[in-house]
Amino acid sequence: MKQLATILVAAGAALSSSLPAVASDELAKKHNCFACHAVDKKVVGPAYKDVAAKYSGDKTAEAKLIDKVKKGGVGVWGIYQ
Repeated sequence: MKQLATILVAAGAALSSSLPAVASDELAKKHNCFACHAVDKKVVGPAYKDVAAKYSGDKTAEAKLIDKVKKGGVGVWGIYQ
């Protein structure tokens, strides 16, 4: 589970700094993250760019996202059905 949250953090960092997110993309594909998330648009969950924007500058973001991946984060981004 920590690896999935690290994907979000790495993808967000890569997107926010305009660096290629190749390794993160491969991990996200491997763990089927793109079933619910996309880089630039909301699917079921928020876009990676929106996660990056929300948590930019937050030194505790990695720990928060690890917890959200493990427990879920329903309601954080609005109502998803």
